Amino acid sequence: MTRPASIEQILSAASELFATRGYARTTMSQVAAAAGVSKGLPYVYFPSKQELLDGVHLRAVDRWLKATLAHLNEDNEPAILSLKKAFKYSILYSAGDPICRAIMAQDSNVVLPDSERVRDEIRRLNDEGFRRLLSEAINEGSVRDDLDLDTLILMWRATHDTLIHAQKDKLSWVPKRKSLEDLVDSAIEVLFNGITPRQEAPAQARQAV
Repeated sequence: MTRPASIEQILSAASELFATRGYARTTMSQVAAAAGVSKGLPYVYFPSKQELLDGVHLRAVDRWLKATLAHLNEDNEPAILSLKKAFKYSILYSAGDPICRAIMAQDSNVVLPDSERVRDEIRRLNDEGFRRLLSEAINEGSVRDDLDLDTLILMWRATHDTLIHAQKDKLSWVPKRKSLEDLVDSAIEVLFNGITPRQEAPAQARQAV
């Protein structure tokens, strides 16, 4: 069921204000003004600012997950390709969405109540997805089978979060997209060079050596 456009306007405005001004310094009146709706309308859908924040958190996680999955075609592509796409587009979406960026960066200027729980939920979903795709890629033979998955997941998470943090103070996201995308592509190349099986040299080449 599609929710009314006014709810989306309110959530979008609240996301931007919470992420840039902080929760404590944002009022429901400011949210209404930024959303272009009457002062009382936010209270119709969200009786309190805390409930509005809960709605913002849920929206952020839902949109991040849908935006990432939209780039995958798991039924018709190798798991390693889905893995690369999941890593890339999770970072690009998180860095481009104001509330995801604030949550993942845990910026002390705009830390939101309960945002650590939301950050941990995003990490949990990321970890589960990466673990499943890595296991499938190992079964396909496109990723080495001698790797410790827990260590690998931690390494990927650190890289993922670091790239998002690099954008935390840049509110104008779109002009910077290309440079971050290049950075993510480079990180993917480095990460995958370390986990893909080494191809053996042809027998003649080995004998020559």
